[in-house]
Amino acid sequence: MPLNNREVIRQNFLARKWDAEMERMDEAQEKLDLYMDDYEEIIRDMMSKLFHPSNYERLYYHVNQSQNILKRVVKEISTIYKVAPQRPLRDESERYAEIVRQTKLNTKMKKVNRYTNLLNETIVKVGVRYGAIVYDIITPNNCMVLQNELDPTKADAIVYMITRKNTAGDDGIEYHFWDIEGDYYIFDKDFRIMEVIYDAVENPCPYRDSRANLIMPFVVFHREEPDDSFWDQDSGRDLYNAAVMTGVKMTQFDYFFKTASFKQIYAAGDKVEVPSKQLLDTLTVLQVKGENASVGTLDLQAHLNQLKDALVFQINSVINNYGISADQWSLAISEMSGRALKIRNRALLEYREDQLPLFRQYEEELFNTTRIVNNTWPGLFKKIPDKAEFSIDFGEIEFPEDPEDEIRIQTKKLRSGIISPGQFFQYFNPDIKDEKEAEKELMKNLDKLQKMREKYPQLEEALDYILGSWKSKEEPEEEEEEE
Repeated sequence: MPLNNREVIRQNFLARKWDAEMERMDEAQEKLDLYMDDYEEIIRDMMSKLFHPSNYERLYYHVNQSQNILKRVVKEISTIYKVAPQRPLRDESERYAEIVRQTKLNTKMKKVNRYTNLLNETIVKVGVRYGAIVYDIITPNNCMVLQNELDPTKADAIVYMITRKNTAGDDGIEYHFWDIEGDYYIFDKDFRIMEVIYDAVENPCPYRDSRANLIMPFVVFHREEPDDSFWDQDSGRDLYNAAVMTGVKMTQFDYFFKTASFKQIYAAGDKVEVPSKQLLDTLTVLQVKGENASVGTLDLQAHLNQLKDALVFQINSVINNYGISADQWSLAISEMSGRALKIRNRALLEYREDQLPLFRQYEEELFNTTRIVNNTWPGLFKKIPDKAEFSIDFGEIEFPEDPEDEIRIQTKKLRSGIISPGQFFQYFNPDIKDEKEAEKELMKNLDKLQKMREKYPQLEEALDYILGSWKSKEEPEEEEEEE
């Protein structure tokens, strides 16, 4: 094959790959818009494809996005940081504890967990800004990578976009380019170099690991361990599509409810004429001209219950795919015990267990990258010891229990040595973060109670009376429900 023909084929192939990459970024942006409750136009676009133009025009102003099941499901399945984890180091570091506190790392990681479940990937960049360590979240909608030739799940270069969309009159776009050779360039919107931060030849990136290998200050979070590509573009489409179609059906429901609430007026007769500017409302007299003219009303029959059942079926089908019980979705907390909720949401807990090893690995990578970036700036920050070994303890999810059951369960844990007195007090008063301080508060309260019992012997009897009267009020209601 002549060289020019091969080059044409190559250019066409690269053009299609570029188009596919732009499509991937657009899909990620739409998912993010939907999560942020900004998806009216997405619903309208879907309706324009499903309905005749005349029907689409009628539905245009009735868009209903109140049932955002994508947002709800993402929040339900993102349970890794529902309880703040502990990050103890074997060689304690005040500097790392300071970074965790200043960057509000737990809050940041809760968002990373949600974005990863939403978009399948999230990138966290460790940087230095205004004399402090910062964690920047980079999402797939504004990021591209150059894959490693030997391992396509790894990136040899990362390019991400920064805009100032909330600054009026500024349409500036910057592209930040990092690669494993030690380059860091900033390009303008036309990909012309604006600034060279690091140059592989003259001033390479100073970030190196323990083996003196150059690293990029990024940690990539994957929803699932990748097999043969960097980006996972397909997972989660079922949830996205279901959320959009739920918006379409809710829009139909609102429209039908409005139209079915008014009787439809009809006119009959010979050569019936209705004025062109006639207003059809309850406050305007209807004017009809013609021989033997008569008017009447019709009741529009809309099957709202069937549409409602279709909505419920669609929502339940989707949330079950993600391990969420329909009871968890619809019932109030008081209607089901914590143990029952745990059983109903067993699949959700299994989903969390599958993600824990990945996030434990990513947290360790984030710590190592943070240490490298922090220790590379001599004189600016205190060092994190090279011998410090990272570990993380993810908290267990607690399902809501009856207050009496909670006290009984936690008391058993205390007596069996599973938790300390300080941890027992912290469970009911989580505002106290220091365990020793919590233990002191517990002992102080017990001493006060003992002194009150000695001073007021009738105190115990009064407490028993109050508790007994409260129980007597609750018991008849339970009996009535049984009957």
